[in-house]
Amino acid sequence: MKCLRAMTGQSRKAGALQARTVDVTYRYRSSAEEPVLFELPEGDVKEMNAKQEEPRKGYNRLLGALIEAPWTVANGLGRLLYRFQTEGMDKIPSDGPYIVWLTEPGLLGMIVSGYVSIKVLKPELDKGTDNLSFFHEELFRVAYFRHLEDVAGKFRPLVPHSAPQLAKGILDGYHVLLNNGIVIHNPQGDATWDGRPIAFGRIAAWLGLRTGAPIVPILCSIGAYEIWPRWQRLPSRKGRLRLTVDEPFRLRDKPLERVSEQDVEEANARILEHFERSHYGPGGLAGWIGPVRRRGVEVTEPVQLRPPAKPLASVPPSRVKFNKRGVAQLLWQCPLCRTNDALIHRRPVFQRETVLCQACGTLWDFQREPGHDFRMKVLEGPPDVVGLDMALSTWYEHMTRNFCPKPIQVADVKLLPGEEVYLETRDVTLSPYRPNPLFDGWAGREAPKKQANWLQIAEWESIGEGRLLVTSHRVLWQGPERELDFLWSEVTAVSQYLSATLALHYGSAKYRFRLENEFVLKWLHHMGELARQVRALEGRTVNVTDH
Repeated sequence: MKCLRAMTGQSRKAGALQARTVDVTYRYRSSAEEPVLFELPEGDVKEMNAKQEEPRKGYNRLLGALIEAPWTVANGLGRLLYRFQTEGMDKIPSDGPYIVWLTEPGLLGMIVSGYVSIKVLKPELDKGTDNLSFFHEELFRVAYFRHLEDVAGKFRPLVPHSAPQLAKGILDGYHVLLNNGIVIHNPQGDATWDGRPIAFGRIAAWLGLRTGAPIVPILCSIGAYEIWPRWQRLPSRKGRLRLTVDEPFRLRDKPLERVSEQDVEEANARILEHFERSHYGPGGLAGWIGPVRRRGVEVTEPVQLRPPAKPLASVPPSRVKFNKRGVAQLLWQCPLCRTNDALIHRRPVFQRETVLCQACGTLWDFQREPGHDFRMKVLEGPPDVVGLDMALSTWYEHMTRNFCPKPIQVADVKLLPGEEVYLETRDVTLSPYRPNPLFDGWAGREAPKKQANWLQIAEWESIGEGRLLVTSHRVLWQGPERELDFLWSEVTAVSQYLSATLALHYGSAKYRFRLENEFVLKWLHHMGELARQVRALEGRTVNVTDH
């Protein structure tokens, strides 16, 4: 028997086909009694392989067109509605290594981020350049993103589940850059709630310092936040959207052999300075926020907000009507009287927008200023604040600065000695990340602190609905059949997912609480403050994303 070395196969370079060597045996018979084996001519082998490859090429072209179609449509709608434009595309290097720095200031920013990855960088990826993209793992619950690798070849999304795997992901990025590849990353990691920058992570800074590779800022303008902030249900029809590629810059001329935390902090400070100048326009962050005014006159002295001595409204705090929509999601506590869930954002079609506190009666005028932060001016309220005009993010800053958890009275719960309850709600869905011992007959009252096995991608599964309480000692979930304690001493991270879900890392295990008819930021701030208190007492780090 003889074997022929034929050329066939599919490459991993943006879906293009590239030859690789495989062993193929062809059998022919000259008669019914005796088979004869022989080698095919080289020309026949090429023709045969071409016929085999054509259907696959056509399939890849069709799949590639379907992958790009949503971003082509989004580009057209963006140009039509918001005069979307791209600037500085010629500044993208023709070859690696480099780090693409993306930003997502609002819900539209997430769409623009996908547009960059699929459309702007596609010519470079089509060349077969090695690359790695840091994605949020929840995107892989969508089949569209799970199939991107089939077409994009070496476009390998990273799905970090824990600190060790994240460290491995950083090393993957390091090796991609050493191979003259591209790393695509969003240092902020999430869309901002109030338009101000979120603290940068360490991945982009570490890679830039460790490899000396340039950072290429491909930044979405703050207009993405102004058009569709996270607290707004639908996008506004007003605003401008721009995507700008700035000049690449290096954090170091030569790679550092060892990168310290101080090195990362200094690098992030430099990245933040660049970000504020480019993202917010010529005036930077301060120019976008704007000054504090009182009756049209700029205020130079610090503003102190104190609760009014006497409420102005007839609605007592105990009867405050919950309104989940609008800016009340951000200002979950009145900045003046400090009553939770008290604000209502009124948006009539033909009249100006207003914000009302149902507890103290303070009334604000709410305005949009294109190219700047939203503004809130006190129309009615305590005499010392009437006429006070500040940016929305400044009112939010005052609210968080004056925040302190306040105990409440609850029933049907056995408290520990000295324990106080701060928040309570019902109909909360608890979903552990699978695999988890809770699905295998776990009998303990304290929630499992370790995963049962290797984590799967976005495998969350509900164990039911129950009552959720946040106390000075723990997070307590009371289900129909059991209670689970999450002690603050074992909590390692607190964060938010989308608009109504809290994420809790308990030891190395991961849990989610889906809240109904609750402001997630309120819960996040309470849990973040309690986690910080534990950190101060025990001298350990708790990661809190409370912005």
